[in-house]
Amino acid sequence: ILLIGIQSLSLPFLPMKSPGHVLSLKIRHFFKETGYLVYRHPHLFFWIPILITVGSVIGFLRFHEENRIWYLYSPSSAPSHYEHQVANEFFNDRGGKFWLEVAVTARDMGNVLRREYLDGIVDLTSHLQYNFTVPCDISISPNGQCSFDTLCTGQCNENTVIPIFNLIYRNSSSRLHPNFRLTYPTMHLYNDEFYVGEHFAGVEINKKTSRISSVKVIMLYFRTDKQNEEISATLDRWEKNIFQFAANFSLSHPRLNMTCNSDGMIAQEVRRNGMSCIPYFSISVSIVFCFILFTNRREHFSCDHSIVMALLGVMGPLMAVGTTFCVLALVGVPFNSITLVMPFLIIGVGSDDVFIIIHACKKTDKKAPLEEQIAETMEEAGPSITVTSATNILSFGIGVLTPTPAISIFCLYTAVGVAIDFIYQLTFFVAALVYEEKRQERRKLEDEEKPPIKGVTPIKKEENNNNEVEGKAPHHGFISTYTKWLSKWEIRLVLFLVLCVYWGVSLYGCKEMELRMDTTHLVMKSSPLNDVAYVYERFLWTEGQLVMVFVNKVPDLSNPDNQRAMLSLVDSFEKLPYSMGRNSTSFWLRHFLYHSTLYHNNKNAFEFYPMLDQWMQDSDGGGARWNDMVRLNRGHNGSVIGVDKFIFATACTMGDDASWNLRATLQHTWRDEASRWTKYNVTVFQSYSFYVDQLDSIGSTTLSTVIVAALTMDLACFLMIPSASSIVSSSVAMLSINVGVFGLLSLWGVNLDPISMCTTLMSIGFSVDFTAHISYHYYRNPLSWSSDERLADALKCIGWPMVQAGISTLFCITPLALIDSYMVRVFVKTLVLVIGLGLLHGIIFLPALLLTVGRSSPDSSKTIHPFDIDVSIETSFNNNTALQTLEQEKK
Repeated sequence: ILLIGIQSLSLPFLPMKSPGHVLSLKIRHFFKETGYLVYRHPHLFFWIPILITVGSVIGFLRFHEENRIWYLYSPSSAPSHYEHQVANEFFNDRGGKFWLEVAVTARDMGNVLRREYLDGIVDLTSHLQYNFTVPCDISISPNGQCSFDTLCTGQCNENTVIPIFNLIYRNSSSRLHPNFRLTYPTMHLYNDEFYVGEHFAGVEINKKTSRISSVKVIMLYFRTDKQNEEISATLDRWEKNIFQFAANFSLSHPRLNMTCNSDGMIAQEVRRNGMSCIPYFSISVSIVFCFILFTNRREHFSCDHSIVMALLGVMGPLMAVGTTFCVLALVGVPFNSITLVMPFLIIGVGSDDVFIIIHACKKTDKKAPLEEQIAETMEEAGPSITVTSATNILSFGIGVLTPTPAISIFCLYTAVGVAIDFIYQLTFFVAALVYEEKRQERRKLEDEEKPPIKGVTPIKKEENNNNEVEGKAPHHGFISTYTKWLSKWEIRLVLFLVLCVYWGVSLYGCKEMELRMDTTHLVMKSSPLNDVAYVYERFLWTEGQLVMVFVNKVPDLSNPDNQRAMLSLVDSFEKLPYSMGRNSTSFWLRHFLYHSTLYHNNKNAFEFYPMLDQWMQDSDGGGARWNDMVRLNRGHNGSVIGVDKFIFATACTMGDDASWNLRATLQHTWRDEASRWTKYNVTVFQSYSFYVDQLDSIGSTTLSTVIVAALTMDLACFLMIPSASSIVSSSVAMLSINVGVFGLLSLWGVNLDPISMCTTLMSIGFSVDFTAHISYHYYRNPLSWSSDERLADALKCIGWPMVQAGISTLFCITPLALIDSYMVRVFVKTLVLVIGLGLLHGIIFLPALLLTVGRSSPDSSKTIHPFDIDVSIETSFNNNTALQTLEQEKK
């Protein structure tokens, strides 16, 4: 009642305003003053961004990449990070561990035990071990050429089981000899056991003889210590040459296929996947340039004007991209290949800003001084660009806080890129606009006979202000007709039914979204790692998978009770579900105790460790091959006084039950078993455990991140669009867009993984662009207008620039569709969906919702919310003040 009474008074009384309303007015005032400032000092706003971009190049001096997938794609607090740290600590005392795996299969994927095939694999094994050389320092090899055998320390004969097996298998009588049992997974030669489960996959057993009869995959392992920087660098060269050798192997061998797997190969292919975007970036920039050029032509303006504006329109985002990479490199943020998608997003966002600025400039009164035109352009475009940029920055900023490094790094690059682009477009591009408008004015003065501009409808402030005060809204032709058509209840009912179907399909897709991690999603379809993944998934992981167990707190093993405790520890892992049992276990203590009993029946503390030291130095007795798995404690005189730590390996097989869910279950089982032996500080390590951690966390992380991001978007909209009906409408539309994007992505063959999580955050940020623009301009119009009049004016102001922005972003990402990569395809699919659904919601569904919740006519007899009264008072007060100012200017 009090507010209504105040409204009826003619006193210039300033009412209480909501924080959001005050902020909105402050932002408009800030950008208007900024417009004056840019007009008066265009050289500063034009050249400072350029100088910053050029100066930031120094950041490349600190440029470094991070492509370790076990680090990037698992939460930073995940157990796999600790497990990798334990493994690194164990091997780093010898310079760290180098490993490379070679999978060999027949071209026809048949039995590789056929004579020619197995002989070829034996020759390949020998060639890679002894004859495949790379240049190295003479301190390592006197002839300056190093083979793997030259570089290797410790157990370098892991692959000798292959020629031994071949020697026995090729002789049919030897196969059935009682001293030569070619069984699986352990092969027995006299009293020695050789675990072949790690080398052979796709194994078939002869039911009559229980011997191996067929093998489809043979794995070769090259593992050693890096020792020092020189040997590490030589091993890296040897590894790269192996990759090249494998790529050309099929040309020289007609029967066999060879594929490699290593940390270096994975990092190389992940990097190549991201780098595949670079050649298409110039095409995207060219397409956006042409689109800006042809959709923003102004009548009676020379063609060079349009070319200059289009060129400067893409120059700002390009500068923002360069500055982002350089600045983040300067502060030590690592580069990751997934961040190469970011430039395409920045070009899309930057072109959106260009359309809004140019459209706002076209609407200004061309009879007004240029300074006023620029100020009015900034006042009109600045808040709209601020709303969308702020929400995008907040959305990606929340993604920075996610525990998965790959997601966090991508979101950081994108958030910083959007922020810098926001600054550059409202400074550099507007300053360029000032220069260009001044140039056009000079042309007009030089040629006064040039006809006036016909393609621009000037905004006459006198008429607009009078209309607002008198409660009359301008008619916008087709747009006004369209909004009146939308206001019909029959049309809105049909749209509601369409939305219900859309929501049903989207929710079904959300329900069917599959949680999955796959290495092939991180590389291109043409990558050799796809063949590696097939071999691992189809054969190795189904038939045998090694688990490394680190024991970091070893008791006094000269004590028989402690020996039995260690044997019990190993036995507990061998009895876990899906374990292959004792035959698959490699445990040095068992072999040592067996050999020691051949020479000594009674052992005491003074004999156990000297005997262990002697045994582990004896290559003939078999102890030397365990040096890689044991770390001994030595006294001051060099004698062994204990065992510091050791590892053992055992295997499991999943068979036909193999799946990521079962792999996750087994990983948890191993970790639970290790936790039972805390007094020995036991840790399990499996190369791909980070996948399991990602599977465990991705669902909850995605849900919590999406909820926080959505609430943050609502808060940002509340501060920028202080209207309850507009906020509710835009929030509902934003939720509808994101549910649709997520659900339709699922139906489009996209799984829930870190890549789709990145795109989900991108979807949340971009969905606000289409809802906030319409809601903001709808809110700005006087409440004396009816809902369809306010909506028509909002669509007139921002509808076409919004459509231009959506289409230009689609054009920008179109070249990426040519890249045969899951990662890139997910980004393309997400942007296609969020832009398509965003335009449908922004042009059709959101306007229908605003018409539903708004007042259909400016009938003052209807009940009005107090907040609306407050806004209308301020609008009326501002209009009166504007009229008084205008009259003074006329005088």
